[in-house]
Amino acid sequence: MIELLIVVSVIGIIAAIAIPSVLRARMTANGASAAGALKTIAAAQTAYFNNTTKHTFASTLTELGPGSSVLGQNYLPNSVADGLKDGYIFELGAGAQTGGIYYAWSAEAHPYLYKRTGVRSFYIDETGILLGNDMGGSRGTFAMPQI
Repeated sequence: MIELLIVVSVIGIIAAIAIPSVLRARMTANGASAAGALKTIAAAQTAYFNNTTKHTFASTLTELGPGSSVLGQNYLPNSVADGLKDGYIFELGAGAQTGGIYYAWSAEAHPYLYKRTGVRSFYIDETGILLGNDMGGSRGTFAMPQI
């Protein structure tokens, strides 16, 4: 019986040591997924711009999503178009409108729960340059360093 208690306590100690590492790895994976999703948004915006007759960028993520895109094309998967994926919140904003056409856009991703689902925020715009930094869970901005 004592041997069993010793084995259970050793397993408990190992689990206590391993759980924080697993959680950090998960947050890192969520951040990598968010960065990749922003690159996907940039590619989707380019395709959307090239396929519209007015040559305009989309003003919302749902315009790039399944079923609501130009000619019914699917530029983004539902998980990104819905604005929440792998513990990150995604937002897309269009620049000023000129004659019904958007010539600029920006997208950002920030953790849904800071220090639980991620720690880094990300930002990308029509230049395609991905920016990211630990912003304390707040939205990504153009002032962040390039990744």
